[in-house]
Amino acid sequence: MSCRRARGRSSAAAAPPPLVLMARRAPPPPLTLVARRASLRAVKMTTPAEKVRASVAMNPPILLLDYSHQVTLSGTAVVRVEAPSSTKKNHAPIDLIMLINISNSMSWPAASSPTTETPSTRLDLLKRAMKFMTRQLDDGDRLAIVAFNDQVVKEHSTGLLEMSGSGRMAIEKKVDGLVAKGDTAFKPSLEYAVKLLDERADKKRVGFIVLISDGLDKQVKWSDESIGANDPVRALLRKYAVHTLGLCKGDDPKSLHYIAEISYGTYSSVDLADGGKQITEALAVCVAGFKTVVAVDASVDIRSSSLQVTRIDSGGYTVRSPSSGGIYVGTLYAGEVKDFVAHFSYRTGTHARGYHTTLNGINAVVTCRPSATTSITTDTCSVALPLHVSDTAALPANPCPPHPVALQQAVRFKAADLLVSVLREFHALKEEAGGGGGDDTVLQAVAASSLGKKWAEFKKSDESWKQAPGNLLDLGGIDGDMDAVVGSLKRGSGVWCAYSWLSSHQMQRATTATGLPAADHAGPFCTPAMAAMVREAHKQMAEEASAQEAGTWVVGKRAAELLDDINKRFELWCKVDHDLPPSHQDEGDESSHLAAGLRGDINRARQHHIYLAADHAIKQWRSFLASVEKTHGHGPDM
Repeated sequence: MSCRRARGRSSAAAAPPPLVLMARRAPPPPLTLVARRASLRAVKMTTPAEKVRASVAMNPPILLLDYSHQVTLSGTAVVRVEAPSSTKKNHAPIDLIMLINISNSMSWPAASSPTTETPSTRLDLLKRAMKFMTRQLDDGDRLAIVAFNDQVVKEHSTGLLEMSGSGRMAIEKKVDGLVAKGDTAFKPSLEYAVKLLDERADKKRVGFIVLISDGLDKQVKWSDESIGANDPVRALLRKYAVHTLGLCKGDDPKSLHYIAEISYGTYSSVDLADGGKQITEALAVCVAGFKTVVAVDASVDIRSSSLQVTRIDSGGYTVRSPSSGGIYVGTLYAGEVKDFVAHFSYRTGTHARGYHTTLNGINAVVTCRPSATTSITTDTCSVALPLHVSDTAALPANPCPPHPVALQQAVRFKAADLLVSVLREFHALKEEAGGGGGDDTVLQAVAASSLGKKWAEFKKSDESWKQAPGNLLDLGGIDGDMDAVVGSLKRGSGVWCAYSWLSSHQMQRATTATGLPAADHAGPFCTPAMAAMVREAHKQMAEEASAQEAGTWVVGKRAAELLDDINKRFELWCKVDHDLPPSHQDEGDESSHLAAGLRGDINRARQHHIYLAADHAIKQWRSFLASVEKTHGHGPDM
């Protein structure tokens, strides 16, 4: 299939170089991090919309050579893998394993409370978010809850249950019964989850794992230094994507990010100080992606028969080798776009003057398996590269910048590398200080200073950054994110923020990152389905808050009514007691004993009456609370 090829114009110059990559061209349209789906130059236009597409864009579209010199030319090309933007009405069913850390720290308050009310625990907020998530799954989906601390807690776990019938209710009941206890270890629960997915009788569904934790794993050190290339743990993680959610200020971001990175999942940091809003958002982003899977086992091969591909920048995706150019992409969600940068070189030879030949530029072949099918689909795109050989050494001076998307990706990957270096420094200092986990504000302040200086130096010296304005490329989003990470480090929560940003930009997939600008929690890679589910989460949380506020008012009103009824009865008996004639000692013994007996009978009757009134009020109160819970979906927070 052919691709559209863009051509440029030459313009004269006084002092030409012996090699010019491309004639002067009209400036490209602005590209931002959010507008990543803008069309590329030389992209294929004929592929059906429902198919995963491959496209290639490169500068220059024409090579201008000096016939009298042999030089090595170098350049870049952008290879894009683009999933269709919509799915069929009914999505392919999925199998989802939720690994929930129920270690003792999950019973700690989620945030400090400014009032005398008892604050919600971390586990309380997670339970609420889990109920939202289960209600977003369709009847054909299956879900398993695996509770763990330093081992799998089977009495609080389930197998894979369909969401139709009683499965959803059984899951919610199991979530309600979770109790925090014990320490933390990830490996037993990961092994258990993989076994559940491996032993399925029906494996047509795509399998996913979500791991939610607030604890530090003291059994396994999750790093390349401890887990070698042939370690069985690495093979275990490669079977299914593991998306990790860390409950900020309590989790181990380095370990959770490592688990996600090896398995081609994502890591999101979650701040619980907002009453559970962000953890619900994070689950909404994950589930929206799972429900819109359009392809699995996707891979792209980048090759050229005329140019030498010297390097491929692929972020968090593994490149088999530059010569083969194979990149495993894995699962694709509807509307996702993955951009990769291929660096190439070409050695010019002795050419005749004038138009000489057309080189086979960069070829891209994407293969994948549509979800819930066994068929393999393929899409191919190639970009031709014409050569123009001048009959004079006086070529126009028009140096060619890289393609705007290549610039954007170059800055993104360099920013990621810079963050990795700062995080390594941070963890090295942490090891020197005795290791351990938790919040270390002093070391984070040091990391903030280091990142701020390195980022400022990068913007002054990096050629990709300097070339961006001339290509009308807005990199303000990345700049704002780096400033936000620095600010978060200064406040003592930046390590979580940095790992979340790193995960998102390495995998080109949405995450939630505590500390980044709040206008777009899921970042530049948020798909339409993700944005829609986050909006639904916000809507439901607002309705629950309104219902709870109304329920609290009704509960308070009913409590006042019941207490007022008891108080009225008590006042009535006080009046009876007051109206009794006083007893006098000078009255006869018989009258005195009669008055005392009457008072005793009245006191006993009063006590019995008040007891019956209180018992009746308690029964009325319990019945009322049950009706409130049935109406509003939860009891009042009192």
